[in-house]
Amino acid sequence: MIRSRLCTFGFSIVTAACLSLPADSRTQTQDGPLCNTYARCNLLGTAALQHRRLDEAIQLFERQAALAERADIERQGKSRDALLHSPYKLAITAYNNLAVAYSYQHDYLQARAWALVALRWDRNNRAARFNLHNIERALVGWQWPQTPAGEYVQYAGRGTWESMIVEPSPPGNAHFCFSGLWWGLGEGPSGIGDLTATVPLRDSQAEYISRDFTDNQCRISMHFYRDKLEVKQTGNDSDCGFGHNVTANGTFQRISSSAKCTEGAK
Repeated sequence: MIRSRLCTFGFSIVTAACLSLPADSRTQTQDGPLCNTYARCNLLGTAALQHRRLDEAIQLFERQAALAERADIERQGKSRDALLHSPYKLAITAYNNLAVAYSYQHDYLQARAWALVALRWDRNNRAARFNLHNIERALVGWQWPQTPAGEYVQYAGRGTWESMIVEPSPPGNAHFCFSGLWWGLGEGPSGIGDLTATVPLRDSQAEYISRDFTDNQCRISMHFYRDKLEVKQTGNDSDCGFGHNVTANGTFQRISSSAKCTEGAK
């Protein structure tokens, strides 16, 4: 988590300026569904945010993202034009809400990752641009780590993330743990996949190569930058030992400079 003294900026959340709910309107986040519609999640999450119940607000906004994405998928099925503009139009509000909530927690790197998700689907979104500008101001004076150690995330959908954790390793090596998932149309992920290995690291680049799972080669090439990780996978999900449609391909945003693989992944 990155904390900064610059924590008084305003952030853009869609309903915060016009919503007021009583302090006892909180939901029981441990006892079942938080809310049944993305609009209700937005309402309750904004109320929790206003009263600085940040963990609760984050859970509600994550639920909002999941429900809004499912509504967006239904919308796409009814209109071909929807695909030409923003596939996740309804969910962008949730992404912006999460950027704000994490900013209030002073977790600016996770907030930045959420703002970038919103801009991925609508690069001109004013709220996302405003939030990202304030997040970057809060990070002024903070130096990105010089080593690749830390956690990197890529948005997987439904309010969840794929992650790549790189543990501190002896010079010339990188020990990583990848955890991926793919969402279909059901309530849970349709595919999951995990991979742990130690590979040589040269000039901020590392490569995993294996034929452990099929006769075809699985190659995962990693290029580390200060603020992100670019990953290119050659070989399909089965070749790399992943579940249905899971892939490590993509751009992973850095959210920490220190992280440990879970015990089961080591």
